[in-house]
Amino acid sequence: MDEKKFLTKKFREYYYQNKQVYTEQLNKREIGFIPFEGTMIRHRKVEDLLDLQNFLMDNIPRHLYHSVAYYKYPDKRSMQEKEWNGAEYVFDLDADHIPGADQMSYEQILREVKDHTLRLLNKFLIGYLDLDPESLNIYFSGARGYHIHIKSDKIYQMNSDQRREISNLVRGEGISIKSFLGIASKTPITGKGWISDINSELIDTLNKIAQGEKTEYVDRVGEDKIKQLLDRTISAKDKRKYRQIYMEQGIEKYSNSNIKMIENLLEKIISEYVKKNSVEIDEPVSTDIHRLIRFPYSLHGKTGLIVRKIDIDSLKTFEPLNEAIPNIFGDDLIGVRMKKPFEINFNGIHYKLEEEDTVPSNLAIFLSLSGRANIY
Repeated sequence: MDEKKFLTKKFREYYYQNKQVYTEQLNKREIGFIPFEGTMIRHRKVEDLLDLQNFLMDNIPRHLYHSVAYYKYPDKRSMQEKEWNGAEYVFDLDADHIPGADQMSYEQILREVKDHTLRLLNKFLIGYLDLDPESLNIYFSGARGYHIHIKSDKIYQMNSDQRREISNLVRGEGISIKSFLGIASKTPITGKGWISDINSELIDTLNKIAQGEKTEYVDRVGEDKIKQLLDRTISAKDKRKYRQIYMEQGIEKYSNSNIKMIENLLEKIISEYVKKNSVEIDEPVSTDIHRLIRFPYSLHGKTGLIVRKIDIDSLKTFEPLNEAIPNIFGDDLIGVRMKKPFEINFNGIHYKLEEEDTVPSNLAIFLSLSGRANIY
């Protein structure tokens, strides 16, 4: 079998049948694509959905992209000539930025990146930034992660530096004991954000220690020392106990004289809390106002899976290896030669593949495009 012709034919069938490949303000977007033979081709423009369908049939892209930006002249070759009119804000979450991903299976990677995506949505975008969920469009990337597009008048005119502030926020960039105390020791802690959350985490930890519960931040010896401190009287003049300062919301505990006694605990809490609650993103994607991003409902050229839109309420249970498989690829059995052993749960079936085997055509396409096998 001519593998490249087979794959091109399957992609052609998908794009001929599928009319969901679309994005808003289509005629203001730069179009880019990578064909099955050749490199990236950019600076294209289409007028409407019909024009896009004709473009897809003429070119059969292996990868298909549109600009996050809106341009007056999207097909001009220089950015200045295009006349930038604004851009969506896009988060790209992928295994490339997850610590330890190189030791995970493909399915473990998908679960881990989904956890980061859920945290980005709930803690930061809806939580800290108070964005309307309706302005957040979520897509499975077609490979190992997710894209979130923010479509809001609050966002469109932001420059790269302003967008970097948001990416720094979700990554926990610059959060240290010095920066924390620079704010917490001077300003009442209110509202939502890293400062408020770390303050609450410190109070919760001290409450646990006071009640004799174990914490993840200090060992038993350290807990005993802090418990003794909490029961101490502040001074001969000030008859309050330290627990009355440390375990309340006020900023008094962050004064120089008070914080020194629990400084090591606070530093550990900040380090671990940020590590556990920050989100790993591809920062250049978020800050680049001219970036190209994958077309919704296009096919990913390294998997054959669909760049599929997902409702926020459905993300937690979304299973890409069941729900992002193109129906048009079918399930006729096809022979594959594995390059090395590989296990996967695909379309509800567990496969343990070694050397030569026969698999459904949708899985064969995935294996071929991802470089794990050759079709014969």
